[in-house]
Amino acid sequence: MKRYKFFFVLAVATVLAAAFVGCRKKAEAPATAETAAETVAAVEEPEMPLALSEKAKGELAPGTEVAVIDLPDGLVEIELFTAETPKTAGNFARLVGDKFYDGLPFHRVVPGFVVQAGDAERVGRANPDVTLEVEKDKRKCVRGAVSMARAGVPGSKEYGPTSPTQFFILTGDSPHLDADFCVFGVVVTGMDVVDKVKEGDVIKRIRVLTVGEGAEEPAA
Repeated sequence: MKRYKFFFVLAVATVLAAAFVGCRKKAEAPATAETAAETVAAVEEPEMPLALSEKAKGELAPGTEVAVIDLPDGLVEIELFTAETPKTAGNFARLVGDKFYDGLPFHRVVPGFVVQAGDAERVGRANPDVTLEVEKDKRKCVRGAVSMARAGVPGSKEYGPTSPTQFFILTGDSPHLDADFCVFGVVVTGMDVVDKVKEGDVIKRIRVLTVGEGAEEPAA
């Protein structure tokens, strides 16, 4: 008799345990793409504020404005020549302040020559309706130089107006551009990152920081 009672109690306990597990499984809704995205968003760490490198802070004069570009393979720092090319560098800094470049891709990459970005229409956004004059400067179009794009064929001397948004970074010396393009900046650090840029790579963000005061981006 005791033996039958033992098996009866064991059977009841098994049924109750199975019912409890079943209830838990019902309570736990199956994962969906939406709930997975919410989970990722909950655990994703916020972006760290950008800060100037020790090289930039040590080699550039106090007050120098530096554009820091956050790319998939790292950071690129560009010294802006705001005194020598105030219109071009100032226009670029204004667009950076408006976060215009954040999320835009590099749409043109020619190895050994140039990487170019800044066409918002490629992602369904409007480009600003502004005109940018060509500023004359004495700097050469060498590797690491930064300039704004112009319509036309290099060497034809028939360039159109300067693009107010599309900038490029030279990855090789290009003396044939010297007379027709305004160099408004130069890469200080991260040229190795520029060399890795592929067509379609997206700019995470660009921020303009100042050597001395303002060498770090304010925390969000």
